[in-house]
Amino acid sequence: MRALGSSLVPALVAPLVIMLAAAGSQERIVNKGDADRIFGLTRPQWEAEAKQMVHPGGWKVRLNPVATGTGLMAFDPKTGTGLSVQPFFRDRQGPPEMLIVGSYFPAGTFREFSEQLKRDMEAAARSDLGPAYSVTISFSRMASPAPGLDVVEVIITRAP
Repeated sequence: MRALGSSLVPALVAPLVIMLAAAGSQERIVNKGDADRIFGLTRPQWEAEAKQMVHPGGWKVRLNPVATGTGLMAFDPKTGTGLSVQPFFRDRQGPPEMLIVGSYFPAGTFREFSEQLKRDMEAAARSDLGPAYSVTISFSRMASPAPGLDVVEVIITRAP
């Protein structure tokens, strides 16, 4: 089994979690090398890797097969935090068109997710990824499952 620690998932998500938890820190949000790598995979290559991934911290890992490519979700029941990685493939031969990396936190973790924090995080991610990628960050609150979750998603596409 491939540990998430040596794969794309924690390289993209763990720094995001650290960044969010310490809002304003200079931690990397996204790793360019890993983004380059996943944008170089075909759907069958991603599917094979996703099936082998485990989280080194013992988080529960689940696969979510959908028409555009299998998503990977990991959840830590001890802290109520989670992460997801969802590439979106147009077909089986080409690379993904988009990658969404989600971080899930217990409801109320962010009393306020300001536009300034969003802009700062996007700027840091763009700086890390360089001109080859476009980045958008979104924030939402989910009511279910109770007691709810604060969700931050990093949406990555290749720049036009």
